[in-house]
Amino acid sequence: MFNTILVALDGSPQSAAVIELSRKVTAGHPAAIHILCVVDGAYLLPEENYFSLEEQHATEASDGLIYPPADREYQAAQETVNQAVGSLRWENRRVSGLIIGGEPTQVIIQQAARLKVDLIVMGHRHLSSLKRWVEHSIVKEVIDLAACPVLVENEETEQSC
Repeated sequence: MFNTILVALDGSPQSAAVIELSRKVTAGHPAAIHILCVVDGAYLLPEENYFSLEEQHATEASDGLIYPPADREYQAAQETVNQAVGSLRWENRRVSGLIIGGEPTQVIIQQAARLKVDLIVMGHRHLSSLKRWVEHSIVKEVIDLAACPVLVENEETEQSC
């Protein structure tokens, strides 16, 4: 059994399937689940600088500049994490959420080590042959670098390419 699990989400349509897979893995077992969403470090500002765009505010950084794209990136990540935490928490699991800026592979590996996880659960983007040639595969890199097993949800969605 796995006692501590890191679930890496990117907010894609596949995230729901990744959450469901983590639910199945922990069924009947009181595992701690850490939900992680990695955002581009350039878009992550200190949390106290965030205001809801719905309230007609934009993100203002400590330098006094306004960064609406940073706010949108953070809000999307926050929504992804909140939905995942909410959907798993009601089942009496110990669930926490993290939003961290940086390069996805590095952040996932660092957090897995920091949290001493037994398993990483994540999705697969199903890149075409051409895109695989141009873009790196985060899943492949995590599998290569992780000190624990990596469980990959392989469900292909229409928007994954």
